[in-house]
Amino acid sequence: MSGDFVWAIKNGDLEQVKDIIEKKAVNVNEEVQGRPLILYAADYGQADVIEYLISVGADVNSKDKFGISAILAAIWEGHRDCVKLLLDKGAKKDGVAPDGKTYLESTENNEIRQLLLA
Repeated sequence: MSGDFVWAIKNGDLEQVKDIIEKKAVNVNEEVQGRPLILYAADYGQADVIEYLISVGADVNSKDKFGISAILAAIWEGHRDCVKLLLDKGAKKDGVAPDGKTYLESTENNEIRQLLLA
């Protein structure tokens, strides 16, 4: 998969992401450099891209080679909207980070903590 595709995901270029997935029949659960595509979107706060990837079959609970899930990536980066979206789409909120902390312990952001406690 090209660097242009990952760049489009990271930068929230939804039209380019859609175009590549639809024209090249991309497996949305394929990993790029050990990370599922949805993790790149979560890391960079791209809620629209996350929603689209889920709509075309991305696994909301997939993890990368280090055991990091999309919701944990969003938690660590403080992307509240992405955390909410992932929870609404069925992401597990009771996970544990690679360092042994729970997702709740992995953030000091009160809004994200409230979402995880809901």
